[in-house]
Amino acid sequence: MMAVRTDATPTPELRIAGVTRRFGGLVAVADVSLVVAGGRIHGLIGPNGAGKSTMISLISGFLRPNSGSIVFDGHELTQLEASAIARLGVARTFQRAAPLLGLSALENVTAGMHLHYRSWLGAVLLRLPAMRREARDHAEAARALLDRVGLADAAETPAGTLTFGELRFLEIARVLAMQPRVIMFDEPAAGLNQPESQLLATILRDLRHAGVGILLVDHDVPFVFDLCDEITVMESGKVIATGDPRQIYDDPRVRAAYLGDADEAAL
Repeated sequence: MMAVRTDATPTPELRIAGVTRRFGGLVAVADVSLVVAGGRIHGLIGPNGAGKSTMISLISGFLRPNSGSIVFDGHELTQLEASAIARLGVARTFQRAAPLLGLSALENVTAGMHLHYRSWLGAVLLRLPAMRREARDHAEAARALLDRVGLADAAETPAGTLTFGELRFLEIARVLAMQPRVIMFDEPAAGLNQPESQLLATILRDLRHAGVGILLVDHDVPFVFDLCDEITVMESGKVIATGDPRQIYDDPRVRAAYLGDADEAAL
């Protein structure tokens, strides 16, 4: 079972409006607007340096915009810390998976559940019965998540010994443990082989079906076009096009800036 919220209330939209971020004299993101709706996959593509990863960092609270608005579930996110944004249900992955070294895969996923522990600190420190029951429940849920991402047999394996692809899926399991309502994936398919990419696509589709909103950044154009309901294209920090995959493929500005002579059959 996926550790995501599946209550009857639709996932609120993540709405980005007029966001700009400067680094000194460099404008990394310029007046960007887009919407990530629950139960939909929104692709964010563009050449290197377009501002895609910067956008994820702005939304998730690792950077603050110079101007603009980022709203989720009635909350303005631009002045919140990353931890507060995560508690609201907005999560992200990173281009470089960074497991908690020294811990097993299972312990890494369990650590992702810290936002949802009900036991008070004293119960945790004293290992009172209520805390032990809760810890068992979390361990069971973590094993289910590892199974969902193909790592059931690696539960007790030290995270530092996992392969590149396994680390990718461990990070996804850890993010799912946070029970997010919106997930931003930063280059999740990079470096994966074909079976791993197929598993990733299945996970993303399952999340969409569960009502989770997804912002997908990736350079694998066929992967993005096959999965996404809507795509935004950035170039030099600016949005140059937004639409469904066919509209984006046919847009001459997008082809000139990014797609070039991409094989239509591959899309």
